[in-house]
Amino acid sequence: MQLNGQVQFRHPTAVIWSALHDPEILRAAIPGCESMTLNGEGSYDVVLRLGVAAIKGEYTGHVAVEDVVPQSHYLLTAEGSGTPGFVKVQMDCKLDPTEAGCRLTWDCSADVGGMIAGVGGRVLGGVAKLLAGQFFKQVEKQLAQVRA
Repeated sequence: MQLNGQVQFRHPTAVIWSALHDPEILRAAIPGCESMTLNGEGSYDVVLRLGVAAIKGEYTGHVAVEDVVPQSHYLLTAEGSGTPGFVKVQMDCKLDPTEAGCRLTWDCSADVGGMIAGVGGRVLGGVAKLLAGQFFKQVEKQLAQVRA
């Protein structure tokens, strides 16, 4: 499954870059995140509790941030599995400054298996876009709370 999108943030690139690499902000912003443990530079173990349609479950996995060009680009890789199935994700993220703040452009490739794959690409793609939108809104909310 291929997904992509763009998000316009009201904050400068340095602020968004910092937020997207802050474990506390990420833990609060990632939908269904139960825990997120830093293993080393840019590597995390995560536990998520999510549901797609009637298929709900807990996923444990590993996330790594690679190919980092500070305040400009990174590659996020993630693998997780649980009773409902498995997910493998590779997401290319690029930040560009704009007059109003900065823009994040992302391009994601995901492999999904198990019961969750049975939901179907059209529904699953829509749910993935919804979760991405929730994540980016929560990043903005977390930044507003930190800066208040």
